[in-house]
Amino acid sequence: MNITTREHERDEYDPQHAVPTNRGRYYCDPATSEMLISVTNTIDQHMIEALAPAAARDTAIWLMDNLPDANRAAADPDDMQEFIKLAKGQYRLQWDKKADLGSRVHDIAEAINLGAPYFPDEEAEPFVDSYRKFLKDFGVDISRDIKAAECTVINRTIPYAGTSDIWANLRFGGPTSPIIPKFKPRAVPADPIPTPSGLWLIDMKTSLTKPASAVYDDYVMQLAALRYSEVALVCPPECRYGAAEGHDSSHEFEVPEFAGTAILNLRTNDYGFIPLPADRTAFDAFCGLLPLAHYIHGLELRGYKPVQPPKKTTTRKDAA
Repeated sequence: MNITTREHERDEYDPQHAVPTNRGRYYCDPATSEMLISVTNTIDQHMIEALAPAAARDTAIWLMDNLPDANRAAADPDDMQEFIKLAKGQYRLQWDKKADLGSRVHDIAEAINLGAPYFPDEEAEPFVDSYRKFLKDFGVDISRDIKAAECTVINRTIPYAGTSDIWANLRFGGPTSPIIPKFKPRAVPADPIPTPSGLWLIDMKTSLTKPASAVYDDYVMQLAALRYSEVALVCPPECRYGAAEGHDSSHEFEVPEFAGTAILNLRTNDYGFIPLPADRTAFDAFCGLLPLAHYIHGLELRGYKPVQPPKKTTTRKDAA
């Protein structure tokens, strides 16, 4: 497979063992040195069709914000080409900014979960306040209930790897919980959602524009992939970024069974805790994407170009 690492692109917010590559994020298994495709990298193959509309939307928003410059550039072909070149890259800059903000929120939430200090971040703080509100509303005692934070998990049988945000013991008043009235759906019955008490796997999502009720089908597969991983890693600093001679079985433990899985949507003034059915069926769907992702990542088409037409064979008849 044509995978090239891009160590120069690694930043302080990358998960443990994560490695940037020319094919997206992979993880280096410290026990085997094998490069394992990430959960989100795999699911990206499913989300390809959604990327174009999202890119078009962000490009249109940028264009409206810079309409006077667009009008001026339209008067000169050279200026227009430069403006178009600038505009084409704006959606990626916006996505990178959003990803960076989400990473900083995750980093601070991890520090809170571990009782560690962190640097104040004015832009991230509203999301952090929503996270603190979630902890308070759900009666989560960090020292008692948070069992893991930003934990690398691996499935070596499939294989793949990923990072789970939070493992937390949650206590509910019954086997189901009612939906918050303002979020009740109109198209389907607003039945209570199963919420068994016990250990929950929770993935955090941040957004400046989406409502706290936003869910997407890839969330279910992402949670299922994390849920049905085989081992979790608790590596010391010397082997947290890949293979190391010092790695041994004491740095690993079996991923436990979870009572439930959920998305925690963090917003600047609210949050939404949404249990999702990340069951074996969802896991099978995720596993179905793995061969596609590996095939695409291993496909090398740069050498395939138009060929010359076949040379005609001259016959005596043609010569005459």
